[in-house]
Amino acid sequence: MVWGSFMLVCVLALTSVVGARQGFGPGDQDWGYVDVREGAHMFYWLYYTTANVSHYTERPLVLWLQGGPGGASSALGNFMELGPVDMHGEPREGNWVQHVNLLFIDSPVGSGYSYVDNTSLLVANNEELTEDLMTFMLYFYKTHKEFKSVPLHIFTESYGGKMAPALALKMDLAMKSGELAEPNTLKSVSMGNPWISTRHISREHSKYMLVNGLIDEDGAKLIDAQEEKILIALKVHKFEMATDEYLEWFDLMQNLTGEVYLYNTQTHVDPEEDRTYGYGDDLNRFMQENISEALQINGSIYKAQVMDVFGTLHGDRLKSEINTIPRLLNETSIKINIFSGQLDALVPTTATLAVIKDWAWRDKEEYVQARRTPIFVADRLQGYEKVGGRFGMYWINRSGHQAPADNPTAMQYVLKAVTQYNESAE
Repeated sequence: MVWGSFMLVCVLALTSVVGARQGFGPGDQDWGYVDVREGAHMFYWLYYTTANVSHYTERPLVLWLQGGPGGASSALGNFMELGPVDMHGEPREGNWVQHVNLLFIDSPVGSGYSYVDNTSLLVANNEELTEDLMTFMLYFYKTHKEFKSVPLHIFTESYGGKMAPALALKMDLAMKSGELAEPNTLKSVSMGNPWISTRHISREHSKYMLVNGLIDEDGAKLIDAQEEKILIALKVHKFEMATDEYLEWFDLMQNLTGEVYLYNTQTHVDPEEDRTYGYGDDLNRFMQENISEALQINGSIYKAQVMDVFGTLHGDRLKSEINTIPRLLNETSIKINIFSGQLDALVPTTATLAVIKDWAWRDKEEYVQARRTPIFVADRLQGYEKVGGRFGMYWINRSGHQAPADNPTAMQYVLKAVTQYNESAE
């Protein structure tokens, strides 16, 4: 598919605009496109914090990367999880912009408003995906120099467990060389219900569903047998076959559970509703019409290439990135945090704990010996935390795969604990 020259003119016009503007919702904003490769256009949306500070650089910058792969950060993360308003324009409980600067990127290209002139330019693996993100970050720091010394924290969820750590390694090297920003500007990477190791996750699905009454023993045997097919395919490096078997697992799981909403098993979703990751009809219309008009961009671009994204990454989706996080902990000063919603059937908390147990890093004993303590906010138990050395684990109560949407109170606590923004001016 080739996009017309009209859109290229519009995109170039947007990229030439620098500085704060009024977009959608409160506060100053900036948005536009960056050509990360010839013919590959990446969309971003920056919200400057509305905190009561003398200058926005007094607060950290949070980069939010959506999972999927193919979820739209500008839509799902922004309007369904942690942006300043929801898609009805109503103020959001748990709005992160009231505390920090917030940057959304639609990645990989082809997701959300990001697009390519020809689908042959879509990325095929995590290396290509993170190279595009690095190109974007180089542009961002060049045009937003004031952020070069502002603490940066990457937050993500789901497939972001693959993307964010790989990006962090590249960024750390670029910062140390002075190519990107000041050294040690990237302070942390925090991942929600992260898809890191297919092997660990596949071993926990049936256990989670069995103990929560979603399947019986016969169902557990069927699911285990199907997931064994995934693991066998991965073992012999038949990665596209592994994803095919994963899709078979999904259909089996839906059939056995009566089509439970795997992102949050306690949330009712009618079977006929669109369950895709942030691409329901209401959100699509809102982005294609309301937001496109507010930002003066072509709404027909939004999600038009997402199925192509799924196709090009089909063989890479289930490849694990199990060694990247230990490398970050051993080779950099970056802190790593994981938050996990207890109602997520896609990436059960027990799978995350299993992979943490298998990791080795130089100060792991500090984490192992740390106390796990309850998180109380306004006298209500919101979850638990265990932090030691440069690693932290947060258990989020009453939440699933999209913890910021399900329990904004707990995630406000995590945001402050991780970024350590200073409230003294408020």
